[in-house]
Amino acid sequence: MSIRTRVACIALKDEKIVLMEKLIPSYFNFKQLTPPGGGVELHETLEEACIREMNEETGLTIEKPIFKGVVSYINHGNSEHAVTFFFVTYDVQGDLITMEPEKHIPRWVELHSLNNNELVPDYYKEFIQILLFGQKVLNARLEWNKPGEIEKFTVTIV
Repeated sequence: MSIRTRVACIALKDEKIVLMEKLIPSYFNFKQLTPPGGGVELHETLEEACIREMNEETGLTIEKPIFKGVVSYINHGNSEHAVTFFFVTYDVQGDLITMEPEKHIPRWVELHSLNNNELVPDYYKEFIQILLFGQKVLNARLEWNKPGEIEKFTVTIV
C-alpha cells in the first residue's frame, strides 16, 4: 500500500470561493462541490502543486498559498489512503475556465450561502470554516467503507 500526497486550495475572491462540481460517477463525491486540488508531482513543493492544480482545474492564477491544514482520506474498501494538505489564498487572478469538462466544472460559491448549499458536503463546510476562520490548523480524517459500519463516512477533527 502506498499513501498518496495531495493538495487542495481554497481561493477566496470577492466573498466567494471556487469549488469543483465532480462529474465522474465513480468518485465518492459525485455531483458534489469540493475544493480544487490534486496530486503532488515529483520534485514539486506543496505550494507549487497548489498553484499548478488551481490553474489546471480552474484557469485561475494564484499566488502566496498559505498552509492551513491536513486531512487524511482513508477508503477501507480498497485500502486507498491519501493525505491532502490544504491551502488558502486571497491572491486570485483571472476568470474561471472549465479546463476538464469530462471530470469537473469550477463554480464560484458565495461564502455567505455556503452552509445552505446542499451540493457541498457537511464535512467540507466544516473544513472550510476552520480553514478560513479558525484559530487552529485543520487536522482531520475522513474514512469510509469501514468494516462493520453502516454509516457512509466517518469524519474526525482533531
